[in-house]
Amino acid sequence: MVSGGLAVMKQLFRGQLSNTQLVSRLFATAKKSGIHADRSIYGQGLMDLGAATNPWGTPAFMGAGSSLANADGLSIETSFVSLGSPLGDSLSRSLNQQEVTAFDGLGAPFWFEAGNFTAPSEGASVATRLNRFLAPPQRPSIPTAWQFNLQEKATATEIGHLALTHGASRFTMAGPQGIAATVFQKPQEVEGLTLSWTPASLPAFTMEAGYLNENQSLLGSQGSGAFGQLSGETLFLSAGLDTRLGDWQLAAQGEIGQVSPAVSQSRFIDNVSSLSTSAFRLAASRPFANGSALRFSLSQPLRVNSGAASLSLPTGRTPGGTVVGKTLSAPLAPSGRQLDLSAQLDLPWLGGDLSLGATRSVQPGHQQSASPEWTVFTGYRAT
Repeated sequence: MVSGGLAVMKQLFRGQLSNTQLVSRLFATAKKSGIHADRSIYGQGLMDLGAATNPWGTPAFMGAGSSLANADGLSIETSFVSLGSPLGDSLSRSLNQQEVTAFDGLGAPFWFEAGNFTAPSEGASVATRLNRFLAPPQRPSIPTAWQFNLQEKATATEIGHLALTHGASRFTMAGPQGIAATVFQKPQEVEGLTLSWTPASLPAFTMEAGYLNENQSLLGSQGSGAFGQLSGETLFLSAGLDTRLGDWQLAAQGEIGQVSPAVSQSRFIDNVSSLSTSAFRLAASRPFANGSALRFSLSQPLRVNSGAASLSLPTGRTPGGTVVGKTLSAPLAPSGRQLDLSAQLDLPWLGGDLSLGATRSVQPGHQQSASPEWTVFTGYRAT
């Protein structure tokens, strides 16, 4: 029975533990309580094959090339990466077919599916979509005098890079020359600055440049444990046009960005290349004589278009106790492209305005395999 147990262990650990290490593990995990504590009769105790073939303590991840005798592991319970919406299912898809090895307190390897340690994006929350429905993004008009505005913990209704500033305080200065500046700050999380210009000779056109610094995330993605600490700096440019064509008010906005990522204290991610991003929104609205209005919009939320992460995944160990691994490049562009088609009807009712709206999201979360989603809103405004 003991020989059979050792054979099972040798197969389970894929021959990566020497015969001496297998016997030592069998002794260390044997039952030594009760009557089995009498070494003069039971020696090393009663064989417990269940304990010998399961992790001893909580398994931990080690870096490839490190020594099990000297390296500090990071628990599998605290190792994960939560993907922000712009990355969609990119990293989950790259890791789904990959194995990663963690080691228990006795140095034995245990294999897990790497994709299980990623949490895919859920996209914008219903609360954020409701805020966009109640207060859709609009291009501010040029003031006749300097204006100053402070919003604490402001709601981000934008679909581009400024969607990452949800909950940050905003201080805006706007002048009669069509120049405006906004400073964003959320302590320990994100800070940034945008500068925009609307030419007085062409008030329908607006250009904007911005900078964002994420201290604890990368485009909303957060890592922990073996995935390390993610951060990033983003430069982005956007342009918008808002004009009237007959009875219709038409608006278009496009945005592109370049992200410089940073990774620290990671066992898995060696580096992340520069990322390119984009977002756009097209909108049309038409008022009617009775005070009602009809609105349509088509938008793509912020999405990564190109970039990759270089990964080093531990895949096992040598009998001498050195962690071995494999390297791979994981593309960070998601498999799909989310498009949100919205329709909204505003009707005068009881001294206020009743709004009815619906949004159909194709490939939500930028995941090609995701089923389309419908969201229906209603709202009432009165003063």
